[in-house]
Amino acid sequence: MEEEKANANSELRYIALELTKLSEKRKKPFKIVAAEYMLNVFELESMLRSAPPIPRTGRKTRHSISEREQ
Repeated sequence: MEEEKANANSELRYIALELTKLSEKRKKPFKIVAAEYMLNVFELESMLRSAPPIPRTGRKTRHSISEREQ
């Protein structure tokens, strides 16, 4: 349980750092950039929940596609 909490805190620190960089780059307040991020997270979650499952047979992965291109 403590390890999961530490991992979650580490991920939150990383996200906060990236949002801080983005807010500086866009010259927007952190709260606005973070709010946009949160809206995007909820939108993505909604999209994933409403999408029909993709059959796994014959599905090309990102890794297998890039190997063929090389």
